[in-house]
Amino acid sequence: MNPLFFALLLLLSLPVSTQATQSSSSILISKDGHHLYTANFDGGSLTRTLLDAGQQPSTQPSMQPTPQRQQEVSLGRDLRRIAFNEEGSLLAVTSYLDQELLLLDPQTLAVRHRVATGSRPFAVVYDPLNRWFWVSEFEGGRLLAVDPEGVIQQTLATADTPRGLAITADNRLLVSHAMTGQLSIYDLTTIAPGSEPELLRRIDLAVSQVDDQSVSQGLPRLLDDIAISPDGHEAWLPHLLWNFDHPFQFQSTIFPAVSVIDLTPGNEHERIDLRKELFRQINILDNANRQRIVSNPADAEFSADGKKLYITLAGSEDLMVVDLSRRSKTNNSRSQRRQGKQSQGGAQVTQILRHLPGDNPRGLVVQDELLYVQNAMSQDISRLTRGGSSSFARVRLDSHPLFKTVAQDPLDAQTRNGTRLFHSANTSDSPQVPMAGDFWMSCSSCHLDGFNFSNRFLVEGHFQDKKVNAVPGHAKLKSFLATDTRADLIRIIQDTQGGMGHDDRDAAIAIDPDADPAQLPDQAKAMTAQLQRFITLPQNLPYLSTWLRVKSEDPANTQVQPSEWTSSVACSRCHSDLYNQWVDSNHRLMGESNPYYRAMEDVAAAAEGEPIRRWCLGCHSPQRLTSGLASLGSDNHMFEQGGTSIEQAYKAGEVDLDEGTGCLFCHRITRMEDAGGNAPYTIDLASRERYLLEENPIAAARWLGDKQINAAPQVHAESYQQPFYKDEKYCKGCHNEFAPGSGALIVDTWGEWSRSSFNAPEDPQQHRGCIDCHLVGDISKIGQPQPGLATDGGALQDNLVTHQFTGANHHLVGLRNSEQEQMSIALLKTAAEVEQRLVAGSLEVEVHNRGAGHALPTGVADFRQLWLEVRVTDDDGKLLYSSGVANDEGRLPGDSRLFQKVFGDADGKPVGLLFWRYEKMLSDTRIAADSSRVERFELPSHIRQPFNIDTRLLFRIYPQAVTDIVREQVPELPEPPIIELQKLHSRID
Repeated sequence: MNPLFFALLLLLSLPVSTQATQSSSSILISKDGHHLYTANFDGGSLTRTLLDAGQQPSTQPSMQPTPQRQQEVSLGRDLRRIAFNEEGSLLAVTSYLDQELLLLDPQTLAVRHRVATGSRPFAVVYDPLNRWFWVSEFEGGRLLAVDPEGVIQQTLATADTPRGLAITADNRLLVSHAMTGQLSIYDLTTIAPGSEPELLRRIDLAVSQVDDQSVSQGLPRLLDDIAISPDGHEAWLPHLLWNFDHPFQFQSTIFPAVSVIDLTPGNEHERIDLRKELFRQINILDNANRQRIVSNPADAEFSADGKKLYITLAGSEDLMVVDLSRRSKTNNSRSQRRQGKQSQGGAQVTQILRHLPGDNPRGLVVQDELLYVQNAMSQDISRLTRGGSSSFARVRLDSHPLFKTVAQDPLDAQTRNGTRLFHSANTSDSPQVPMAGDFWMSCSSCHLDGFNFSNRFLVEGHFQDKKVNAVPGHAKLKSFLATDTRADLIRIIQDTQGGMGHDDRDAAIAIDPDADPAQLPDQAKAMTAQLQRFITLPQNLPYLSTWLRVKSEDPANTQVQPSEWTSSVACSRCHSDLYNQWVDSNHRLMGESNPYYRAMEDVAAAAEGEPIRRWCLGCHSPQRLTSGLASLGSDNHMFEQGGTSIEQAYKAGEVDLDEGTGCLFCHRITRMEDAGGNAPYTIDLASRERYLLEENPIAAARWLGDKQINAAPQVHAESYQQPFYKDEKYCKGCHNEFAPGSGALIVDTWGEWSRSSFNAPEDPQQHRGCIDCHLVGDISKIGQPQPGLATDGGALQDNLVTHQFTGANHHLVGLRNSEQEQMSIALLKTAAEVEQRLVAGSLEVEVHNRGAGHALPTGVADFRQLWLEVRVTDDDGKLLYSSGVANDEGRLPGDSRLFQKVFGDADGKPVGLLFWRYEKMLSDTRIAADSSRVERFELPSHIRQPFNIDTRLLFRIYPQAVTDIVREQVPELPEPPIIELQKLHSRID
């Protein structure tokens, strides 16, 4: 036989891969085509429905088979995506809030394995090459590979916010990054034992910014889905564009889009010329010759022949059809209907089916000539007919509801409607009192799944000059979502979404948010009350203005009993050194016993209403907030030493919540989000390891409890430790702060540090995080190992993290502990260096920030005073010139050179103590890390040499005006001293 012919026969006899592309979805049809499976989102269940009982689909819409029976099983609180293995014998589902991947029997829906994942597992797809399920951890920034036995085989760190997943026929794994606008492509063929898939390419979707704000543009965001064309040549990604470079306006800030990725191996890239954008191919006109606006593209699916692409529009509740049947033809024509429209190679949006009858259509699956649409809020299925693949084909509704996916909604009717309103941009739903103007956007267009860590991307995506506009969120708030929440929500809906009468072209009635509630339409009152029910769900903002949450055995519970807050005194029995460091520190007495804090919280409550205290309490007194005690107690322990009051309460078996951030708060934070600040922590007081009698106030009983702990110390230690405790973002949670509702970034200490040379994790010798400077026992040895004991009688640690929490506030800690006061002053003195010179008759003083890893000073507005004091004298001591010299009442002259930021309102007026009303940065003279600032002092012309220049860099923890307010309430409080940080003397001959 001819060898060449034999080789050809051999090649022909080899098995040919029949693998199809896969994309993660919430709705799937079984391998045999007879059953429909749905992951029912916050319905918490998975449903299996027999579609046809063996009948063949009819070509007549009215003669389609009717679903015969259903199985539904409750599995969690929020199920997002499902996937089959290759044989269809195993079904995987992600449980988003419960942080699990569940593997089920597809026939019985019995759970075979529960796999604990990291934060917010979203998508899942099956990898037939390696026989694994891949899972995206949206918040965790990882991919997990899970085998059919529920064993995690790989944990792959990715770029931020991995969300959608898809696998090509040639074994490339596609990962969309929802909040960074990226697509990662991994090679699944490169996996070997102990190795990870190779990252082939990471594509940044194009960002466009133009002067005309009415043109579709902005940052690609909210990338949930990936649809791969049947030929495998392209991936289509529905998403939104965020355009935050101007004041928020619904018709110029959020735009729908669909990006197209060329998947040619080795040359994967975005075809920006093919991107579908509002006003650019998404430009169907309605009968009134108005552009048909759509919102929140969600799930995209191709027809089997690749000639049609169908996309659910979850916000406006429509279906969009893209016709690709003419793409092979040359298309050089350009429509003149709208300037700037470009050729799209024949792919055009040819239909927007308005309106789908269900609420919040998200999931979509195509079966021959049928489309099944999964409606997340009405919890049902709509069936549509495709009408074929010709350019003139039109999708039509066949049946609704085809069936319900959820038999018993776990949410009550009011909360369900509030959840629906949060996701809705359908102006037609309630034309007189709509949530959105002209179908443009919903709350979820920015806030995605609710109020979680994705909030920080809103702040980071805000490109405006803070001197012009520092508000990335909602302006014009009346009470910052505190007292009159109804009025603020109406205002937000109007100004942000164009709803509730702002856009009146569709019969909306004008609503005055400040009107007497009795005069408001009943529908508006009901809608705002329902919307607040959603906003204050336990997984969202149960306390409204802070991201703090409590984990409970009952997910609906948002509070704990005060007695659950074990006194920090209990920890002192074994951790006496750490306790003694903490008990006098500012971290303990930062709530009701801090007179400055009390005064400011009272100012806030007087200005905005009592509930705004919750914003403050999230960091300053979390024990009170989570126990339902919205206001502070009346005691003041600021002057006590050694924790006398909490020790007395502990011995008496009483609860004393005046602990600021106590041991249990910091060490039972079991989940940390990076929401940008405002205490984004979840506290778990219930599931920690406990021992019999360990909290008994009787000493003899406690002794027995301690013996149990000592018998298994590692179990005890693991109950109070998390890996992220050493992450700088752990500190960021409270040391960054943004205003409720408006999102104005008030304190950005973490951001200041992250942009500095101190943030160098790749260089351990250079890297200095928060712990390295603020939790050390000897300030003179920062950067060096400092041994110590964390546990009485325990092993000596090479480098102990101490608990003085040394910071700038030397004054208050000094009222109790002179040693900690001196540590604070010593740390302050490491921050800056000063030099001065005489240049052409002017004095130049340059201040270098070389020791602080953040701005000098950092913190809230102008509450920290750092300034230059200059005195010019002759040889007889006569004062010839001065600047920055405080008068006898402690006040500084108006021309003092302060290093500070000054906040203003929308009109450019200083907001003073009401710093949360900040809308414009009026000035910022602080010194960034690694930077310097030169101040020039014009000396009077009559000064003649010789003379002396004495310059001091001075610091005061609070301005005199603030101290005066506080001392009216606490007269016994001493004046904060002025601290000299640096001093220079020059003689000019």
